[in-house]
Amino acid sequence: MWRAGKVSILNHDKGSVRCVFPDTGEQSGELVVVMGRTTGRMDYSMPELEEVGVCLLDKNGAGYYIGSGYTKAFPKPDEGIEDKEVAKFKDGSLIEFDAKNSTFRIYSKNKIIIEAENEILLKSNLIKIEGPQENTDTITAKGIIKSLEDVIAQAISLIKHIHGGVQGGPSDTGVPK
Repeated sequence: MWRAGKVSILNHDKGSVRCVFPDTGEQSGELVVVMGRTTGRMDYSMPELEEVGVCLLDKNGAGYYIGSGYTKAFPKPDEGIEDKEVAKFKDGSLIEFDAKNSTFRIYSKNKIIIEAENEILLKSNLIKIEGPQENTDTITAKGIIKSLEDVIAQAISLIKHIHGGVQGGPSDTGVPK
């Protein structure tokens, strides 16, 4: 049988919940939260406390918390429209896939961390970076580096620097200043 239950206890270690049934005020036993996939590529997404969802129970009261749906009291995220899949978080951060435009969008209110034990490869016809950048190690380029403005190394401008010890003829100049 199925019943509507309000999540009252979360067990993140087991991936289970207990729910209170609003029609009787009774609390369920431990219910396994249906996650989607549990082998190979695994999913993990627990409900929130007080979230109301569908509980599927056997005759002994054991069972599953299937999940919740959108209602007038709990509307869907505005980003959730036809041809879009969205995961929106409490702070407003989101992951979105737009199937119509074949575009992923990741937005974080704070920071995005991408880690790899070996290598990260960004491959595209064009990679744009907007905003200041900071690097904590050597940058190695295997191609031409072009700057539409200036390059500054150890406070010396490539465009505006001057040389000391300038002499006529085949002599070399001094170091840039």
